[in-house]
Amino acid sequence: MTNVGREYAIALFEAAYEDGSLDAVREDLTEIRKLLKKEPDYISFLMNPGIPKEERLDSLSEAFEGNVEDLLYSFLAVMVTNNHMNEFFTAAKEFEKMYEDYKKISFAVITSAVKLTDEEKRKIVTRLRKVTGKAISPIYKVDESIIGGITVTCDGKFFDGSVVRNLKNIKEVIS
Repeated sequence: MTNVGREYAIALFEAAYEDGSLDAVREDLTEIRKLLKKEPDYISFLMNPGIPKEERLDSLSEAFEGNVEDLLYSFLAVMVTNNHMNEFFTAAKEFEKMYEDYKKISFAVITSAVKLTDEEKRKIVTRLRKVTGKAISPIYKVDESIIGGITVTCDGKFFDGSVVRNLKNIKEVIS
C-alpha cells in the first residue's frame, strides 16, 4: 500500500460522506474497478506522458462524465491530472476498507464439507454478527477435505471447527 493511494481514498471517502453520496460512489467505484481490471491498458493510456494531458482528460470525460457520480468523475480527473492513475487500485481498495468500517460490514468466508442449508447459513451468520458486532457478508465454500464441521475466516481471524482439526487435536493429546 502506498501513502498516495491511501490519501486519495481518504479524500474521496470524506468528500462522499460530506456530499451524502457514499453508497453511490462506492457502487460506481466498484464498477470502474471491475472495468479497469478488464482493461488495464486504459490506465496505461491515462498515465502516458507521450499523450497530451487534455487528450487523456477528454477520454476520461467521454468514458465517465455523466455516467458516474460527479464527485467520482472529479476524483478520477484529479488522479489523471496528477499522473497518479497507477494508484487507482490502491485508492479503490482503501476506500472499500473505509466504507466497510464505516458501515460495520465484515466479510466472512465460511467453508463446510457439504453444502449448508439456508437455516444453517442463517444460524452461522447470526452467531458471527453477535461475535463481531458487525453486519456479515458471507461467502460460502464447500471443501470435502475438512470432513465435517466448518471453518470461518472473518476480520483477519480464522476459526476452525472442522472434524480434521478436532482429529489433529485428539492425535496431539494421545501422542
